[in-house]
Amino acid sequence: MNATGTDQNRVSRVLVERYLDRLRRRRRWRRLTVTVTVFLSLLALAGYSVLWHTKVFDVRRTTVSGVKVLTKQQVLAAAAIPSHQAVAAVDTQAAKDRLMKLPRVKSAWVERSLPHTVAITIVERVAAAALPDPDGSFTVVDADGVAFDTAATQAAVPPHVPVIHLEQFADPRPKDRAATVAGALAALRALPEGLRAQVLTVSATGPYAITLTLTGSGPKPQPVTVAWGGPEQPDLKARILVALIGRGAEHYDVSAPDAPAFSPAAANSSSPTVAIR
Repeated sequence: MNATGTDQNRVSRVLVERYLDRLRRRRRWRRLTVTVTVFLSLLALAGYSVLWHTKVFDVRRTTVSGVKVLTKQQVLAAAAIPSHQAVAAVDTQAAKDRLMKLPRVKSAWVERSLPHTVAITIVERVAAAALPDPDGSFTVVDADGVAFDTAATQAAVPPHVPVIHLEQFADPRPKDRAATVAGALAALRALPEGLRAQVLTVSATGPYAITLTLTGSGPKPQPVTVAWGGPEQPDLKARILVALIGRGAEHYDVSAPDAPAFSPAAANSSSPTVAIR
């Protein structure tokens, strides 16, 4: 019994020692975990302070790319990036919002780049059409119909930019104006180069009422009008117009390409309209 009791005591001491050893290891791991956590927190706090509240990583250079008509100075002035502010503290969204207030800017990106740079990239609007104004000036719009520039006279309009007359525009909503401008531009793009060179004016009273005026042919050429209609099927309309244009008419209607028509010149025929089916 004594031997058995001694063995039991020995086993109990071993179990207790193992338990205490496990507790000591757990405490060591806890202390180590706390130490590492505190160290990492202090390191993160130090990094935050260095990035946000010191001049170690301050703004020393702002780059600008994408400018074509605008100058870098105009972009920098609009972005208003503070010099020597911490790069990480630069409010890129606010800078972008300021850039987007420039009428010519279509899109903009502002990015931080450690250690000392803020990079600005912009995409400018491209002149797609000029719209006459009542005072004789012209509003320049892009392919989306967004106004972003003006020209004092038609001579100041870039030569590659067509003039689209919207004086009789029935609905001045920007959405409809954009659709009308886009439709007129699609019509011009669809025309063969030779025919496009004959276009004198493009006019519209709405998105589905686009009219082209072309130079006539012959010894005494008279302007020829083309009722283009809406923006749909521009390529088909252009092919039909090419097939009809040599008939000597003064008015062509390709607004419904499945039923085109033309009105012969008064000297050629008394029939007002000829429909082709």
